[in-house]
Amino acid sequence: MRRPATLTAIIVGLAVLAAGCGGKPAATPGAVATAGTTLSPEPAASAEPGPSTSPTGTGPGSGCGMSGTATGGDGAALDVMKAWLKCDTAKLHTLMQNDAYQQLHAVGTPNIDGHWTFVNCDGAMGSSYCTYRNKLGSDVVIRLRNGATDHPVTEFKLDLTVYHKDPEKYAREFLDAFVNRNEPRMVTLASQSIVDSIVVEPPPFGYDLTLSPEPHWVYNAHFDTGEYWVVTIHGTLGKAHAVTAFGNAG
Repeated sequence: MRRPATLTAIIVGLAVLAAGCGGKPAATPGAVATAGTTLSPEPAASAEPGPSTSPTGTGPGSGCGMSGTATGGDGAALDVMKAWLKCDTAKLHTLMQNDAYQQLHAVGTPNIDGHWTFVNCDGAMGSSYCTYRNKLGSDVVIRLRNGATDHPVTEFKLDLTVYHKDPEKYAREFLDAFVNRNEPRMVTLASQSIVDSIVVEPPPFGYDLTLSPEPHWVYNAHFDTGEYWVVTIHGTLGKAHAVTAFGNAG
C-alpha cells in the first residue's frame, strides 16, 4: 500500500533530526592550538660534550633539576652560585642584569659534577671575575661590577672541560689548562702522575703548536718565552686521559 506523501516527509525529517543529535562533530583541519593543546617539543640542538654529557635545554625556573654545592668565596658571586644550584630565579633576578641571566639560562642543566669550589677573583677595568671550579676542571666565571649594589652580576659563563676528538684541539685544551693553572682539568685530560711530574711554573700564555713526525700524535709547543713543551697523545680521543706524556724540552 502506498504511504501518503506527508507521512513520508515526517519520517525522513525525524531520521535527520536523530542523526544530528547523536553524531560527533568532526575536527576542523588546521585548527589553531589553544592553551590546553599539547605540542611536541622541538628537538634540542646538539652540543659538544663536556666531561659527562652535554647540557640540556632546560633552565632555572622551568623544572631545571639542578643540584650541588658551592663553597668558598663570598658576596654576590657566592650568592649567584647558590641560587643557580637551587633554581631560585627570584634571587637570581635580584643579583643579575638581564644579559647575565640569559647567559645562565642558556647553560641549561649541565649533566656534570655539581660541587663547585671557589678559585679566585681577578679584577680588571672596574670589574671582578670570580671563578668556581668542579673536580673535573670545568669553570663557572662570574663577572661583577665593582662597588655595585643593584644587579652587580653582568656576565655568567660556563667553561666546560671538553674531550675533543681532534688531537690538536685536545693538545691545546691541555696546554691552555696548564697555562691557566687549572690542575683538575689537566688531571682529567692526562693523569695525576703527569701533573705531579711538573716541577716548574707554567709560562705565560702564547705558543705555537706543531705536530712532530713521530707515531700517533706528539705535539711541540713553542712558547713566546722560548720554552718548548711536548704533549703526547696516545690515549683514546673523545675520552678522558688521552694525554699520556707531557714535559719540558728546554
